[in-house]
Amino acid sequence: MNRCPECDVMTAHRRCPLCQAELSEAQAAIRWYPDYDRKQQRIRARISRLAIFIGILAVLVCFFINLIVLPQFLWVFYVAVAVFYALVSLSHTILSASHIGGKITAQVISLTIVLLVIDAMSGAVQWSVDYVVPALIIAGILVITIIMVTVRLKWTGYVSFLLMMIGLGFVPAVLYLTGLATVLWPSLVAALYAVVTFALMLVFANQAFMTQLGRRFHL
Repeated sequence: MNRCPECDVMTAHRRCPLCQAELSEAQAAIRWYPDYDRKQQRIRARISRLAIFIGILAVLVCFFINLIVLPQFLWVFYVAVAVFYALVSLSHTILSASHIGGKITAQVISLTIVLLVIDAMSGAVQWSVDYVVPALIIAGILVITIIMVTVRLKWTGYVSFLLMMIGLGFVPAVLYLTGLATVLWPSLVAALYAVVTFALMLVFANQAFMTQLGRRFHL
């Protein structure tokens, strides 16, 4: 079989039936994977390292300014968590070629850390652990579930990340039981949604889902 690189068709003839270009056996090679652009990867790595350096430098500068100007209030932690989230978003979400499920999970975890720090620094009002963190985890589970339903042929690649998000769904309940959270219903909703999602996966994709569970947990 010969392949026309211009029309992207396979034919047994020596000429392309569409553009009539002469074909050869050398053109029949099919690339099953996209080309690995080393130059682009090096550029991304340099940008990531430069961003990390600038972020650390900015935090250190703010830390010394904080100690000199207003040592009784460490506002540098606000800067630190903002830089942390920006670096995660840039290095792991934007520049990285990581799995989209991993990017969603990383966003949920990093945002949770940022919100907890901001909440603690603002006087422990607990708005983050009571409302925002449960809602964020529910949103993460929902997004991964929607993607799995949409890309049916590739949904197995999202199982590990979905299980991780389902596990995170019980974190608000743990925070409530330990007394860190004071409002019960958001924690219950997050845990219930995690359980329902897991149950639906068992019901509608039981064989394939159990196979993936066995592979990942060596059951």
